[in-house]
Order: sequence, then C-alpha cells, then structure tokens
Amino acid sequence: MMMSEFVERTGFQPTADEYEQIEDAYYNFDGDKDAFCKAFVEQGGELKIYKARADEIARLRSQMLEVEKQLKKDVADRDRRIEELTAELDRELEWKPSTGTGTNMEQSRYEKLASSGRVMTDEEAKAFIADECGFAPEKIRILHEASTYEVNKHLRLRVAATFDRAPVYDATDWNYVRFDCASFMYELVNGELQFYCC
Repeated sequence: MMMSEFVERTGFQPTADEYEQIEDAYYNFDGDKDAFCKAFVEQGGELKIYKARADEIARLRSQMLEVEKQLKKDVADRDRRIEELTAELDRELEWKPSTGTGTNMEQSRYEKLASSGRVMTDEEAKAFIADECGFAPEKIRILHEASTYEVNKHLRLRVAATFDRAPVYDATDWNYVRFDCASFMYELVNGELQFYCC
C-alpha cells in the first residue's frame, strides 16, 4: 500500500518514519488495505501515533536538557581552567603596576574633581588647552577615557583598568583633560601639561 492510499482512506498524514511502521503493521495484518485502514481508524491508530510523537518529543527534550547541562558544566570547567592557567602565567610573568605610563591622575582624585567641578564640552576643553598650553585648537583631539597599565618582567605593557573621563574644570589648579595633539598624547592635570604614554 502506498502512503497516498493510506492518507486517502484514513485522513491521517504520517511522517515518513511513522509510515514505515504503519507499513510494517500492514504487512503483518490479516486483511486487505481497506480493512487495515478501517481498523487503524477504529482502533485509535492516529491517537497512538500522536502519543508516540509526544513521547518522542519528551525524550528528545530530556536528552537536550542533559546535553545542555553537560555543556554548561564543560564550559564552567574550561573557564575555571583558563582562569587557573592565566593566574599561573601572570605569576610567572611577574606583572606589577607600571609607573610613567597611562594616566597621571589617580581615579579617586578624578572622581573627587568630577564631583565638584564642571564638565566641559570638547570645544570648551580645546579652548582651555589652547589658552593654557598654546596648542592650535584645530589640532587638538579630546579623549574621554584613560587607562592604567601593568608591566611584566619582559617590560611588556598591558591595560590594568580603563576609566571614562570627561574633561572637567573646577579651578586653574584643579582640572583634568585627556587629549592628543599632533601625534603626541597628553593630559592636562591641575593646570600642568604631562605626557600620556602607553
């Protein structure tokens, strides 16, 4: 019996895999295709297949949850191992805070300044730098972040922390601007021009 004949007689559309099982049952059935299809309908064959589908979905869902659980465990184990190896490598390389690189103002002091001072626009900051340091305003590029660095025993640098920093003015000796000009990196810290190196 062809699947189309089965569908026409029962009104039920099985999947290809389901039809293979139906066909096996038909070959073991003592009767013709009409009798088989009638028995299929009367004996709740469609409901049995729906139940088998639901059971298979539940089995696959359970299997999927187990796989997901194992995957999460594997990822956690891998991440923990990466952390261990990274810490071991860091100890071997003897990383320590670098002096003379990155920002020249501690973050705690910047936060204190920002809480009492006025945030400048980039244009205001350019004008301030031009007045204080004599740079051409059109060559100044205001930057809004600064970093601290660490150095290892091979004198290689890496970023230790990065901070969002808007230009701030409170007084001529209490201010901060991070900027680049003509391929050089600077900070204006409390009215003093300092190189920003990285």
